[in-house]
Amino acid sequence: MPTKRDTLTADSSHEMPGTPLAGTSFAAPLGPWAGYTFAGHTVYAATSAHQHIEIVDLPAFGDLGRAYRLDGRFMASLADAHICHECMVHPLLLAHGDAQRVLILGGGDGGSAREVLRHASVKEVVVAELDAQVPAAILQHMPTLPDGAFDDPRTTLVVGDARDLVEAAMAKGDRFDAVVFDLTEADGDAASLHDAPFFSNARSLLTPRGGIALQLGGPWLEGARVRRMLDALRSVFVHVLPMTAYVPLYGTQWALALASDTLGMRELGALASTPLPAPLQRLRHYSPLRHAVLFDIAPELRDVLGQG
Repeated sequence: MPTKRDTLTADSSHEMPGTPLAGTSFAAPLGPWAGYTFAGHTVYAATSAHQHIEIVDLPAFGDLGRAYRLDGRFMASLADAHICHECMVHPLLLAHGDAQRVLILGGGDGGSAREVLRHASVKEVVVAELDAQVPAAILQHMPTLPDGAFDDPRTTLVVGDARDLVEAAMAKGDRFDAVVFDLTEADGDAASLHDAPFFSNARSLLTPRGGIALQLGGPWLEGARVRRMLDALRSVFVHVLPMTAYVPLYGTQWALALASDTLGMRELGALASTPLPAPLQRLRHYSPLRHAVLFDIAPELRDVLGQG
């Protein structure tokens, strides 16, 4: 059901006391074989019907050290959330050139919607978030992450399972110019949202020049899973274009990908020499100068990611 911000209020019954919990150590897993920790303190914690939600402050990132975790996994911080959001959204929408309707699967923190809404052509953004408590907690404790995205009249927040929304959209013959997978990692309940059948369903929602964008994970430490997702994408789409970026919160180089039947490296490559429109000229990570670097897969990762 569509939900607007005025209905998004975090359940404060589990909110932590005002005094920070000093000296807390937060584990950050790097796949099944490695991990690291952050020192910090908890600002908010609640258990929803779907997961455990935490808002924490991490001194390592200074004034932008507020971050959130779902079921013990770090999702995003104010310091570096823009990296994945900008990489998933801007190359795809710029290559399309006139994206008007965008579907975001997951995306309850509003970061992907914020980036999509920078594009003047966009008329509608649908955010399909499973857990209403996520945007509620973000709006209360990390409002600069969505930066007004949920208040924009072009945004519709639909609370529910992404599978159900996609199936309903398929049944109606609904179409989108881009589908952004801003989901939790591709295991557990989210695993079936990262396989060939679901990618095929997402493909059926695309307009002729449409494409999807998604995160793949850490190619160094989760290579087998990253390869499986890329193989699934390549079995569905004509063009699959991996990219990499270092994400400090995740503690490793991160892989993402764009997939489309019509937008390939020629269309993406042209962006490296095309000035950004005014609303995109103050991005924190993506730029035409950095564009080629994102899609230049280093030789040591080509066994995992391919040639690009």
